[in-house]
Amino acid sequence: MSITQEIKSKVLKGGMYLTLGNVLAAVLSLVSVLVIARLLGPKNYGIATVAIATFYFAIWTCRLGLNIYLVRQPHLIESGPQQVLSFYNSVGLALCLGLWWGAPLLGLWTGELEVTPAMRLLIPAIWLDMTGMVAIAMLERNLQFAQVGLIETLAQVANYLVAIPLVLMQWSYWGPVVGTLVQYGVQFVLAYRLYPISWRWRWDWAFLGPALHYGLTYSSADWLLGLKALRVPLLVSGLLGVEAAGLAGIASRFVDQITLLRLIIRRMSIGVMARIVENPAATRRAVSMGMAYQALIVGPLCALFACFSTWIIPLLFGEAWLPSAQIFPLVALGTLISALFDLHTAVLYTVGHNRAAAIANAGYVGLLWLSCLLLLPIAGLWGYALSEIFALPAFWLMHHTFRRYWGTPRYREAIWLVGAASLPLLASLVYPPWISVPILVLSYGAVFWLSPDLQRIPGGLLTSLRTKTVG
Repeated sequence: MSITQEIKSKVLKGGMYLTLGNVLAAVLSLVSVLVIARLLGPKNYGIATVAIATFYFAIWTCRLGLNIYLVRQPHLIESGPQQVLSFYNSVGLALCLGLWWGAPLLGLWTGELEVTPAMRLLIPAIWLDMTGMVAIAMLERNLQFAQVGLIETLAQVANYLVAIPLVLMQWSYWGPVVGTLVQYGVQFVLAYRLYPISWRWRWDWAFLGPALHYGLTYSSADWLLGLKALRVPLLVSGLLGVEAAGLAGIASRFVDQITLLRLIIRRMSIGVMARIVENPAATRRAVSMGMAYQALIVGPLCALFACFSTWIIPLLFGEAWLPSAQIFPLVALGTLISALFDLHTAVLYTVGHNRAAAIANAGYVGLLWLSCLLLLPIAGLWGYALSEIFALPAFWLMHHTFRRYWGTPRYREAIWLVGAASLPLLASLVYPPWISVPILVLSYGAVFWLSPDLQRIPGGLLTSLRTKTVG
């Protein structure tokens, strides 16, 4: 087997294991959310949502992109992992100390002082994530995606095994908070079990200087995009209260779980795009087909769930959660359209145009925040959902940036598929399932009939998945 074939085999098999692990974790997550949210109710679940969402943004920020540098640096020195680990050890502790002292500000802003101790309990997990990501990054660098999937799956399982019993034992919002802390502790232990790295407390600035420059440039684009997740803990909770934050959190959680494959494709796409990015025509074809695949994967699942959401969510969680079901279609529609531009971003990252990606992300997130600030006081929770739609024109900037380097990709198939999903998504806002479901069926049927070229998209996707499984 040639080196190229060996790399391809590792990527395909590892991608399959990573996908299966994430799907299993998603199923367990839905069960966990079902139990926890139903028992806690919107207010207590909102407290947990505010603390945990802020924590996730903190870990994305505190990594400083150094884990990505370890994965992508073509000529990584032997001591590179130890250097990053040493930096995370000392700087990570300092960052955690600063966050500890700043945690009361979050409680004051939301008006719920319980948020402060919940956030403070999660702060040690930030250090655990930073140091654990060094080993995980090296596993990804070696294309050991199966091991990465195993670590992430077992860590999430540990979370649920702790969180659900604690909630059943009347620990309230402390259940998911403690479960999250345990998750990152387990992730840390497993990561260094599978990829041991010697610990040290000194680093060489000659290595870390360029690494930080690359990492900060890269992570700034993702950091800006991560500000999207802060709308719930900061804007929704601050303007509408933690109960509204809990309702918005559940709607977003369902969208994230249903569109899980989108996130996996995005995660693995940087390495794949690196193989073809020097060929503009091949890059355009890959992005064009990728958009169609994303629309086909995300659209029907979101539309089908939206048709039944006003039945499913109140049935599983209780009537208090009905507003989450009502805003779900708009949140899902915004996510569907934004998914089309995941590969645009991946290509920009691959060739090092991080600044261009950051500018595009800043435009998108800026519109999201501005829309939220204007609409939440007027429309309440609907303002959160509508902001997803009002921010979509910002993706023109991402399209314009991509076109400047590689030309215009083919949007036709993706637009048809998004249109097919949009009709039932919007219909589910006003019609019951016995009307919205036939609209779903007729919408996709009409699209495939009017555009015969679309009929090759499902077959191509199945062939690709079958090839990966066999590989």
